[in-house]
Formats: sequence, structure tokens, C-alpha cells
Amino acid sequence: MLRPVPETHVQPTAPPAGVLTPGPDDPPPPAAGAAAAVEPAGPLGHIPIFSRLDAAEQAALLGCMRRERAEAQQTIFWVGDRGDALYLIDRGSVAVTVPNDAGEHVSIAHLGPGGFFGEISLLDGGRRTATVRANEPTELLVLHRRDFHDFLSAQPGAALDILRFMGERLRESTEARRHLPNANVVFERSRVTPWQFVSDLIARVAASQWFTLFHIAWFGSWLALNLLGSLVLFGSPRAPDGQGPWWLFDPFPFGLLTMVVSLEAIFLSIFVMVSQNRQTEKDRLRTDLDYQVNVKAHAEIMEMTKRLEHIESSLAKIAENRVG
Repeated sequence: MLRPVPETHVQPTAPPAGVLTPGPDDPPPPAAGAAAAVEPAGPLGHIPIFSRLDAAEQAALLGCMRRERAEAQQTIFWVGDRGDALYLIDRGSVAVTVPNDAGEHVSIAHLGPGGFFGEISLLDGGRRTATVRANEPTELLVLHRRDFHDFLSAQPGAALDILRFMGERLRESTEARRHLPNANVVFERSRVTPWQFVSDLIARVAASQWFTLFHIAWFGSWLALNLLGSLVLFGSPRAPDGQGPWWLFDPFPFGLLTMVVSLEAIFLSIFVMVSQNRQTEKDRLRTDLDYQVNVKAHAEIMEMTKRLEHIESSLAKIAENRVG
């Protein structure tokens, strides 16, 4: 249990220069190549979800925060706990850890003065995705959901700013997914062997129209040369054994052609089957990725819709109270 600090004027330590390390519940950073962030305005301007609030609204929200203290190695919250507050570090530092498959806690971030974590829980009250523990005696500014909702009731314009922020983050996430590398291209480049490369190349060539036209011309020339030559020289499609010029190399019944075509069919079927096995593996990968993306997108859309509906209902209640 965090120990409250006697009420004083809340004034957080200024965030350090450079980019702050976000906490476990923070939204993803903007996509690479985005414009550099401007200097945050207001005492809470470095917290993304509050960055669109003006300085007066940020100051009012800062006044809703309560100062609490965590001793060294004290756990602020555990993974899986119900989230109901945002934490802003005033003094000290914390470690953010997540459990791995073996049940061991793996450190993923260290946050110092000006760092923050847990702001998304103000909107959905979802469960924590990481454990946060104080590295040293740490003073925190804590904003609880109840106080945040009271602030929105008093400042309905701030709710629209936060709603706009959520919409921008949803658009950024969608845009970032469009530039993800094609998994099949990565798969083909990283796992193909020379044998598989040759098999794919031969399979592609065998499926082309030029391959068919080449064989039509080849077989037609072969048959015409040997068949017509036998008819002209011997008056019969079957030439006597050991007789005839050198260019009459495969008279009827075309035994050499039959052997060549049989060998070609055997090797071509091997190459095609190898290529089909690789294509089946790529199709399975594509199906798995499509399923995972669809499930993730559905979950995120439902979560975002729930948050937007909550903000919309809060605004409607505020409007009704004002009219009443």
C-alpha cells in the first residue's frame, strides 16, 4: 500500500531532456519518419494523452493529483491488477517488469523523474500489463479515475481533446500496420535454399505460356523432320534400321522422343512438387498471420469503441446536467 504524503502544492519535477521512456500501459510511439515532437506546453504536456490540453486545463488536472510515497523495493502494482490510476514520478525511480514463460520477472524499462505510467487505465480501467516496483524511495503524483472523471465533468472541452488524441493514435496505428513488411517476402528471402530457388524458378517457367509454345514447336519440328523424311526417302513412315541420312535420327515410332519426354516429365514433376510444398507452407503462414491480425484488430477496435462510447456517454451526461 502506498503511503500518502501530507497535502502540499503539487508541482512535479520537470521531465528530463530527451525522449521519456513510456510506461507499461502507454500507447505505441509514432511511426518512424513522423515530424519531431514540439516542446510540450504545460506541466503535463509530456504525457501523450494530456498533450492536447491547454496549460490551464493541465494545471487544473495536476491539482487533482495526490502525492504518494513508495519505499525502496515496494511494489506499486502487480501485473493483472485492476488499473484505476495514472502515476507521475516526481522524485526517485521505478522498474517496469513483466513475467516470462518461466515465471521470472524481466525488466523492460526504468523510469525516473518526469516518467509516467498507467494513463490508459484512466479510460478503460483494464488490468495492468506489467509490474512496477520502486528502485529507491520514490514520490509519485497519482491521478485516480474518479478524480479524472470529476475533472472531465468540470472541463468537458478536455474530453473532446482526449477523444481527438485517441482518434489520432488509432489512425497512426492503422498507418503503421500498412508499412509492415510482407511476411511471405521475408519468409522467402530468409528460408529459401538453392534447391528450392531452382525448383521455384523451374515451376514458374513450366507454368508459362512460352514453355507450352516452345514444346509445341519442338515436338512439331521433331515429328515433322523424322516422319516426312522417312516418307520422302523410303515411302513409308518407318525407315529401315541403320539406313537413312544423319538427320533422320528418330524415325517412327520415335523412341528417342518418348525417352526424352519421359525423363523431362519425371524431373519436372519433382521440381513442381518441391515448389508446391513451399507454396503450401507460405499459404499456411499467410493464413495464420491473417487470423492473428484479424483477432488483434477486432480486439483493438472493440476496445477503442468501448472507450469512445464511454467518453460519449460522459459528455451526454454533462450536457444533460447543464441543461437541467
